[in-house]
Amino acid sequence: MGCPIALRKSINGLVNKVNAANVKNIIPQLFSENLIRGSGLFCRSCMKSQMASPGFTDVFAALVAVVNTKFPEVGELLLRRDVVLQLKRAYKRNDKPQLLAAVTFIAHLVNQLVAHEIIALELLAVLLQNPTDSSVEVAVAFVTECGSLLQR
Repeated sequence: MGCPIALRKSINGLVNKVNAANVKNIIPQLFSENLIRGSGLFCRSCMKSQMASPGFTDVFAALVAVVNTKFPEVGELLLRRDVVLQLKRAYKRNDKPQLLAAVTFIAHLVNQLVAHEIIALELLAVLLQNPTDSSVEVAVAFVTECGSLLQR
């Protein structure tokens, strides 16, 4: 059993270096870590990395989806504690870039079947309840990412 600092550094390092080309190599290394103990660290690391690099959202969502197959509580933890919290914070502050990043992450998690479609529909209802130019733009970005899955 490693110390928590070493576990955090290891998980952060793996999440930070993941990309579409090496995700299949990173996953076994990630599973060699104590992900039960480090599930919160993994979720926070994914969230921070996704916010810092929104272009890799699909890769982070795929990584979470694979981890979620072995540890189903990880997807729920990520959604409840990190992504939804970030979404609420960005929505209240009217912080469009952060809101777009959070919404895009949720869309990809829906596409990867980590998040249920109901969450996507509820999110759209919230965004379009009192429509503004920004909220409609965010809703359009969201539907662009996961609309195909919702239509099916």
